[in-house]
Amino acid sequence: MNPETKQCQNCKSSFVIEPEHFAFYERIAVPPPTFCSECRLIRRLIWRNERSLHSRECDLCHKKILAVYPKDSRFTVYCPECWRGDDWDPMTQGTEYDFTKPFFEQYKQLMTAVPRMALNQNGTNMNCGYANYIEGAKNAYYSFSTIWGSEDVYYSQSITNSKDITDCTNVSESETLYQSIGGVKNYQCKFTYWSSNCIDCTFSIDLANCSNCVGCVGLKNKQYCIFNEQYSKDEYTEKLASCNLHTYYGQEEFKQLFHEFADRFPRRYARVLNCYDSTGDDLLNSKGMKDCFASADGENITFGLRVVGGCKDCMDVGYMGPNELTYEHGNGGSSQSQNLKFIAYGRQTQINVTYGDYCNASSDMFGCIAVKNKQYCILNKEYTKEEYETLVPKIIAHMSEMPYTDAHGRVYTYGEHFPYEFSPFAYNETLAQEYFPLSKDEAIVKGYKWRDPEPRTYQPTKKPEDLPDSINDVAESITNEIIGCAHAGTCNHQCATAFKIIPVELAQYKKIGVPLPRLCPNCRHYERLAKRNPLRLWPRQCNCGGPTSANGLYQNTASHLHHTDGPCKNVFETPYSPDRSEIVYCEQCYQQEVV
Repeated sequence: MNPETKQCQNCKSSFVIEPEHFAFYERIAVPPPTFCSECRLIRRLIWRNERSLHSRECDLCHKKILAVYPKDSRFTVYCPECWRGDDWDPMTQGTEYDFTKPFFEQYKQLMTAVPRMALNQNGTNMNCGYANYIEGAKNAYYSFSTIWGSEDVYYSQSITNSKDITDCTNVSESETLYQSIGGVKNYQCKFTYWSSNCIDCTFSIDLANCSNCVGCVGLKNKQYCIFNEQYSKDEYTEKLASCNLHTYYGQEEFKQLFHEFADRFPRRYARVLNCYDSTGDDLLNSKGMKDCFASADGENITFGLRVVGGCKDCMDVGYMGPNELTYEHGNGGSSQSQNLKFIAYGRQTQINVTYGDYCNASSDMFGCIAVKNKQYCILNKEYTKEEYETLVPKIIAHMSEMPYTDAHGRVYTYGEHFPYEFSPFAYNETLAQEYFPLSKDEAIVKGYKWRDPEPRTYQPTKKPEDLPDSINDVAESITNEIIGCAHAGTCNHQCATAFKIIPVELAQYKKIGVPLPRLCPNCRHYERLAKRNPLRLWPRQCNCGGPTSANGLYQNTASHLHHTDGPCKNVFETPYSPDRSEIVYCEQCYQQEVV
């Protein structure tokens, strides 16, 4: 079978369906998609609201709760305890399939009727009332996608099996980190990016097995280095003290120097470590991963995002634990599940589920919501095995005979994920805005919903510029102040305009010796997002020009044996677009330069 070029229904751009993609579609019995891979990803991401939280009551127990659904939401909303309890039955909302209406129209009616969980909290969690998308966590505060034994996590996102984490993104198996991104097995590090097995490192990029290094790039097995220069222990201690990193102005000055220094060094074409036959970024211990990001321990996954725990043979999946043979799955654990298709949010142990949301421990479901411990159900109505197997093929055929057309003219037949407009959330409340940011006008033109921020009535008692410069001068009374955010609501980062320092947060700042932040948690989060690579790949040639980088800014430290007579001719797919300023080396050239 040859590759086939199609035009995306949504963005109108051309995209290619490869022969191996067709083989997968045939294996799971779905037609090829009519949306490109990026638009399919956005369509799934708009179902994931992590951090836009609202105060309201649980509609069952009536206690005050936080929820991803505001008071004026059209949904019935239960707190996690009530939602998981036995005082309600989603099967009471079940309905027979109506062949006079499109499937998606019927599904939307069911979706409006079935109660939704206020926050996505699964497993056993302790003291996590201000956290969302968590599982097996303890003491998580305003943190999201925090899972599997994580403890004492504050203002962070995508944290796995880690402890004492503050203002971090995508770290695992680490302890006592601050303002770090993409770390594995690090301890007591600050402003450390895409590094592993490091101790007491600050303002560093791409370090491995280093300790007591500050302002360093691309080092391996080093100790007592500042700006990649080796010092004795005493010299290092003296010079580090002169940097005044415990003060806000000392920290900001050093940050600027560090970023200027880091731009003079080559970057690895992509962070693909211990992987075979894989493309993407932030990949670890995987095989056959294509166009995947922030994932680990997977095999034969195409178009994956934060797929962990041993997934195999999946396509178009995200935020998912160990699954097999899954397609167009947007969110949730769904561990040990098989043959899932078109899932908005998946929970545990599902088999043969198509068009589902929040279902748990069930099999052979079509178009169901919140059903648990059931089998052979359609639109939350239970059937016999024979009835189910007779009806489902008729519904699939009907979905093509009577497709659903959304308000923007996009046509949905069997084989497409849920329509954009079905998402309970506005575009700017979801991860779609984080990865593919739009202005309000741009979002509306594309047919996406938008939610204007609620009026802020906070009255700051302390201006950010009036905060103590040094953490050593901060009194415990700061926890009683309302601090104005330096952005003052002028950004597009869901700025809270003001924030408070909670006692455990202050204790953490004092413990690790960093000054108080001047931005609210949302603005700090978006500052970290700006440092991440996009979820896109571009074909490029290695920037190694022989003895120096192609732009002459970096002097190679070793002879690169695979191209001794001129520029490196290696080509690759990279998240660094051709118009970016970074020096990007292929894996071979990069490894030659790591000292």
